[in-house]
Amino acid sequence: MKLVDRWLYRRPFEGAGARRYAAQERPAFGDLDERLIAQWPALASARRLIDVGAGPAVFATRVRDRHPQVRVVCVEPSRDLARAPAVRAVAEALPFAGASFDLALCLSSIRHVRDRARALAELRRVVRDGGALWIVELDPAADRARCANHAAGLGSRALRIAFRPLVVRTAPSADEIARDARVAGWHVEAPSADPVQPVYVLRCS
Repeated sequence: MKLVDRWLYRRPFEGAGARRYAAQERPAFGDLDERLIAQWPALASARRLIDVGAGPAVFATRVRDRHPQVRVVCVEPSRDLARAPAVRAVAEALPFAGASFDLALCLSSIRHVRDRARALAELRRVVRDGGALWIVELDPAADRARCANHAAGLGSRALRIAFRPLVVRTAPSADEIARDARVAGWHVEAPSADPVQPVYVLRCS
C-alpha cells in the first residue's frame, strides 16, 4: 500500500487526470464542503484562509459565498487545475510571509504532496499563532458503507470499482499525518471520522 501511495499519488493531477478529477471525482464529495464549513466556527471571525491543493476551488467558492469577509487564497501545483487567481505553488514551498493566515485547509490534498513533513512545517510557518489547520483526507480505515457513499457519485464504473482498493486503502492514515504534524509544531486533536464520506478530519492548532 505504501508503494502505491508513493509511486501513484504523491504528485498533482495533470492533463486528463486533472480533467477527470474536476468533472468526475471531486463532485462525489457531495455536501462535505458545506458540512465542514458549518463545523468550523472560526471561519466567522477569520480574515485570511489558505487552501492548499485547492484543485478547482470548490471549497474556496463555498467559503466566499458564506463568509464573504474571508479572503481565501488558493494554492494549487497543477497547471491544469489551478483556477485564476490561484497561486501556483507546491505545499513544501509556500510563497507567503510567516503568520500570513488565520486558517489553513488541506482537503483531499495532503496525500498528493511529495514531502508531507516539509509541507506541514510550511503550513505551521504561514499560519499565525492561535490559528488552525484542518486536514481532511481519505481514510484507509473507512468502512464499506462510507466508501460506497462516495463511489456512488463517481463518474464511471471503472472509478467506482477502483475507488476503495486503489484510492482509499492506499491513502496515508490519520496517525501518519498526525505524527508529521506534531513534528512540525502543531498540536493535533484526535481525528474524527466523517459520518458520510470516507474521510477523517485532523484539527491542528
